[in-house]
Amino acid sequence: MNLVKRIIFSSVLTGTLLVSACSTDLDVIGDYKETMIVYGLLDQAQNMQYVKINKAFLGEGDAFVYAQVKDSVQFVNALTVELRRIKNGAQVGPTIPLVPTNMPKDPGIFYNTDQANAIYAFSSITYPLFTDSEYELTVTNSETGTVVTSSTTLITDITGFTNPSPLGSTFSFVAFGTVPNYPFNVVWTSANNAKLYQVILRLNYIDSTLTGNDTNMIEYTLPVKTMENINVATVVTQDMKGRDFYQYIGGTLTDYSGLVKRTALKVDLLLVAGSENLSTFIDVNKPSTGIIQERPEFTNINNGLGLFSSRLNRPAISRPLDGTSWDSLACGQYTKHLKFVNAAGAHPCF
Repeated sequence: MNLVKRIIFSSVLTGTLLVSACSTDLDVIGDYKETMIVYGLLDQAQNMQYVKINKAFLGEGDAFVYAQVKDSVQFVNALTVELRRIKNGAQVGPTIPLVPTNMPKDPGIFYNTDQANAIYAFSSITYPLFTDSEYELTVTNSETGTVVTSSTTLITDITGFTNPSPLGSTFSFVAFGTVPNYPFNVVWTSANNAKLYQVILRLNYIDSTLTGNDTNMIEYTLPVKTMENINVATVVTQDMKGRDFYQYIGGTLTDYSGLVKRTALKVDLLLVAGSENLSTFIDVNKPSTGIIQERPEFTNINNGLGLFSSRLNRPAISRPLDGTSWDSLACGQYTKHLKFVNAAGAHPCF
């Protein structure tokens, strides 16, 4: 699961409990208590920063009905959301306002036609983020006076890849007659405050059909690498086999009616880093595989629940496949059924 793309960015607390002992019943629906649920990851490599804010709810009746009522899950027009840059214990620069942003909500349990995602945003082009500082988030409910806070540092910039070579012009995933399964090794130096790293290979391609061309992509995600010491620069190596890349493509894409050919474009090499708090949050929310199903609770939101932390998406290295790798995509045992053309634009395997 992609580190930056697959993280849970929303939460709703619901519950039903029936307890009886002799003639005594326990009513779990007590007086209302306001609970904010906040999720946000600052990433200075992105032009926009987003924080999602919802409310927990509990009531008598069907929770699925409550979930579709806007006032049950959102603080409608009541929140002031602000971010402050703190350096050496003092605020630097202006207070950054986060404004409500209209993002359509996907259909599902928590969907209604009058609902959008409760997202607050600011432009990090207008308000740049600095790795030498801490950032304090404050959320204030103007109707109730409730104040929720949290803070995070940023992940420092990741140095460039030392392998593949920064001077290279193509990516190569195949070598005939020399090394079985041809290793493709990615090497970089770790950054401060980064606990997790994930390498992603993205193949961009065009599907040509009888009605036109569609640009698509497929991502091959390598296992997460975890660092023991997040404040010591360390050379990190991620190993993979070119064969596995082709097997994944062959097992994920399909031929379909109307597909005339596929044309490979550039391959993007991406690196995503995640903070220690993000690592802890992911760990405690993994599915339980043991007898004990109860999980520890983790939040770094003061007077609320959720996660406010940081990640970093390093700019991608984008290169075409070399000729041998391109030919293998067109005619190799794992992908020849997918109608990829070779570097010359032909498909000699059909």
